[in-house]
Amino acid sequence: MTQTRREQQREDTTTEIKEVARRQMAEVGAAALSLRAIAREMGMTAPALYRYYDNRDALVTTLIVEAYNALADAMLAADSRVVSDDFNGRFQAVAFAFREWARQHPQDFTLIYGTPIPGYQAPRDQTVEPAGRVLQTIGFVLTAAWQAGKIRIPPAYQPLPPALQTVINDDILPQLPENVPAAGVALTMTIWARLYGVVWGELYGHFIPGLAESGSLYHIEVAAIWAELCITEA
Repeated sequence: MTQTRREQQREDTTTEIKEVARRQMAEVGAAALSLRAIAREMGMTAPALYRYYDNRDALVTTLIVEAYNALADAMLAADSRVVSDDFNGRFQAVAFAFREWARQHPQDFTLIYGTPIPGYQAPRDQTVEPAGRVLQTIGFVLTAAWQAGKIRIPPAYQPLPPALQTVINDDILPQLPENVPAAGVALTMTIWARLYGVVWGELYGHFIPGLAESGSLYHIEVAAIWAELCITEA
């Protein structure tokens, strides 16, 4: 359906607002993000900008949702380029796509995985689903590999502590296909945490200079994770 001129102008302005917001986050940090400052940079009045976003938190939520979806889309695209039964290759693809997206979009990565913004509370009804897509991209590869008999779920995840089992059963499994095991959900979360930890350390200088920038340390961790799980090569 063809957009009207007014609709196109609104879409263009909304896009510009988000671009300016991301640029300002890179310069002053997400906590200092201000609709008035964005309006000033764009040559708009603050009341005019409020016609697009009710407040700063509404804009932040939009940026968070877009960041999660962009990351998940990048990982899914990487997965789609690998043949479905090459589980090691698929795991490497999504893992390396995670790091590459973070390196290319450090402000967005910080927004979704960094220090919370003071005074901001992410609305769960808008952010939980896109955040879950990132974990699901990893988890579905692992589940497929497990179902194919190519990896094992380590014994430490079976059985799960009762409290953890309850949370997974009540809050997570109802959103997933029936064939996903609870232990696989817990495994996915800890694997994501391992990948995230290396990426975070690289992006924000928590390693000795020269240790992580080449990606070699991350490659070692990706390979180590698969070696711990692998039964036979895919």
